[in-house]
Amino acid sequence: SSELLQLQKLEKINVRWCKRVEEVFETALEAAGRNGNSGSGSGFDESSQITTTTLVNLPNLREMKLQHLYTLRYIWKSNQWTAFEFPNLTRVDISFCNRLEHVFTSSMVGSLLQLQELDISWCNHMEEVIVKDADVSVEEDKERESDGKTNKEILVLPRLKSLILRGLPCLKGFSLGKEDFSFPLLDTLKFKYCPAITTFTKGNSATPQLKEIETRFGSFYAGEDINSSIIKIKQQ
Repeated sequence: SSELLQLQKLEKINVRWCKRVEEVFETALEAAGRNGNSGSGSGFDESSQITTTTLVNLPNLREMKLQHLYTLRYIWKSNQWTAFEFPNLTRVDISFCNRLEHVFTSSMVGSLLQLQELDISWCNHMEEVIVKDADVSVEEDKERESDGKTNKEILVLPRLKSLILRGLPCLKGFSLGKEDFSFPLLDTLKFKYCPAITTFTKGNSATPQLKEIETRFGSFYAGEDINSSIIKIKQQ
């Protein structure tokens, strides 16, 4: 569609002080439903009862800054009908988005090949940064376990160097899914005023370049296991 073609030209997003914004990118399915049209553009073919996925690739998007969007609930609401990719996104800065509960879904991580800086501050309901995709069910997880498949998926953020998490009272962890993570270039990690955090990721996290973790109480040695380090910091 012409809207998707225009999105592909987008290089920067800077949205501030918009009181009624609930979603930055609206999916075609939601737009069709709101307009009373359940057919064309929805990703659902009623005649065949088959869903089709629309891939939204934003190849030129490099920076995104969202500030003081107090009703924002979703940035990009990915689902089984719509998938987003951002192969050149390098910097994300989000602050004072009090209803936002997560930033990315696990299926988006594979496209974040250039992401270097991620700064999330003062978002009162943020529970995790990367959330498991809603269309992956618990039953599917159980099936994989019963089949004896023990190979965990590894999610890689190959260029992420700086991660700042600040003023997130509900944050429980960076990601609470079962996936393992790899951060080969991460050398700056700050988390301040995140009292609810219990772990970084539920799976393993490889951070070979990370030497210390900065907190409001000072800097701490990161160690080889970042999850264990966070537990020790919490105990001090």
